[in-house]
Amino acid sequence: MKRFITCILIFFCIAISGSTSFTAFASTSTPHIVATADVWLYDENGEKLFQMPSSYYARINNLDDNYYYVTFNGVATKVNKNNVSAIGYHATATGTMREICFNSSYSDFTAINLKLRPDIGADNGVSIPIGESFTFIGSYPTDTDLWYYVKYGENYGYLRAERTSMQTPNIDVFSPEPEPSTETFKEETPNSEKDVIDKLGDKELKIIIIVGLAIPAVAIVILLFRPTRKRKENDYND
Repeated sequence: MKRFITCILIFFCIAISGSTSFTAFASTSTPHIVATADVWLYDENGEKLFQMPSSYYARINNLDDNYYYVTFNGVATKVNKNNVSAIGYHATATGTMREICFNSSYSDFTAINLKLRPDIGADNGVSIPIGESFTFIGSYPTDTDLWYYVKYGENYGYLRAERTSMQTPNIDVFSPEPEPSTETFKEETPNSEKDVIDKLGDKELKIIIIVGLAIPAVAIVILLFRPTRKRKENDYND
């Protein structure tokens, strides 16, 4: 009876180990949002920050009933769940950041102030010298103007697009990287154990792991159930 229970436990461990191996080598995709049209990204207080362009991805860091929390162009934001789709993506999604500067027509100015809101009457932020560049983060269209959300040093704020060297947004369509195939590998002589693992697909590696676990277990079962020989009694007395 003890041997039977031991046998059951061994096969139970094999089943668990096999399941674990399948989980360990599952897809490396992580959840992302994808914008099928330009969508607004919001700050933690629900105020609009800038737009995420159509076709772009952003990794999901958290979520609640209404929002996905993502980081896009280095800025922590959230987006309404109803405005995007959730997908899996295996690579790092690129953003739209780029270095721009002021339009040459403002060369007579010494500096231009960032605005804390996309409004000409809003409070001023940091001043950017005319000869300095700054980082485009995203667009903020209003009924009357197009504004850019930009970063200068560690400071963020808004500038009217017409004042910059990129008066019209020039955003390329984002092309996701295709997921590399794990089913085939080149016929090369491996140089190390790591090379072998790198060349194996997930399926083959799972089979090797499971077989490697099963063979020792079967050997143990055979040993447990092998009949033991009784020692022969002496045919004579000393």
